[in-house]
Amino acid sequence: MIIHSALFGVYAMNNDLSGTHIMLVDDVESNLEVLEIIFLGVGASVAKLSDGFQAIDYASQNGPKIDLVITDLSMPGMDGIKLTTKLREMLGKHIPIVLLTANHRDERQLTEGLNAGANDYLYKPVNEVELLARSSSMVRLKKSFDEAEDLKRNLELIVVERTIETEITRDATMLGFAKLAELRDPETGGHIERIREYTKALAEHLQKNGPYQHIIDHSFVRDIYKASPLHDIGKVGIPDNVLLKPGKLDPTELEIMNRHAYIGGRVLEEADARLLTPNSFLQMSKEIAFCHHEKWDGTGYPGGIKGESIPLAARIMALVDIYDALVSKRVYKEAMSHEVAHSIIIKSSGIHLDPAVVNAYLDLESEFIRIKDGFRD
Repeated sequence: MIIHSALFGVYAMNNDLSGTHIMLVDDVESNLEVLEIIFLGVGASVAKLSDGFQAIDYASQNGPKIDLVITDLSMPGMDGIKLTTKLREMLGKHIPIVLLTANHRDERQLTEGLNAGANDYLYKPVNEVELLARSSSMVRLKKSFDEAEDLKRNLELIVVERTIETEITRDATMLGFAKLAELRDPETGGHIERIREYTKALAEHLQKNGPYQHIIDHSFVRDIYKASPLHDIGKVGIPDNVLLKPGKLDPTELEIMNRHAYIGGRVLEEADARLLTPNSFLQMSKEIAFCHHEKWDGTGYPGGIKGESIPLAARIMALVDIYDALVSKRVYKEAMSHEVAHSIIIKSSGIHLDPAVVNAYLDLESEFIRIKDGFRD
């Protein structure tokens, strides 16, 4: 390999190769030594490999630090074309690969090399000014790609962080709304916390057992845990003389009280409608608010829908709401024992409640007791 040294000193003072790491592959040691001298002269570091197999091993261990590959085209064992193909698979599309060839007439072989993923080629004997100029250009382009990828990753991280912040703010706001509704009734201080734990336990159990495994996934469990506290948000629209009446409601008052399901559902429906994209959390919140007083046999309110036409999240919520209302003290009643509530839940299966949800409750009876005792009013 003959070195043309004209302008080399001038070029060495102004290039993009300083600090780069270059992998050199050639079965002729003297060629490697010449290339090493050229690149060391401009501040690059080099790795000299005498065949394609050594190059593959080196790249597998040092891939991230390689900035440029220069390989001979004609080598025994594994030629430059096969090596290029493997390196492109290993190192990705942005690592520049240059082929060196002494055959000025074999354009077919060069075409195969470029099709295999090489970025450029040079003829031997190498002109070091041309070698450094092309190498510098390709390394500069690689750095631009690397910077763009770093920027992309940083932007993606910012988007993730903003999304998390938005979700945290949303969850805190929605929980605040639920607490606002709960404060209308000062005797239900632990109600929201219990509701979340009950619904999560049922959803996780049904995710693995029973007929609804194809419906319930991780997102469903997450959403019902977050959405369940909003089930009674419509009570903010119920007058105090009805909501806080210490006794049985008359038919007119009962009709007013029952409006809370419709009011809450409408509020969340309007919030959902203002979004540009569907939101599973608000969709489930709306379904729960609207339908958690619907009954399996169709005698519930506000829509009188029945069976599996009632959204599954609302069917889960229905059992949880009944259980917690029974075992908790209210202005109009004393707390019942777990045993009494348990009996009522069983009798409600297939009438008020979804039998599959009741079966899940039966499997989780001890967990319900733990939650009841752990989040007292």
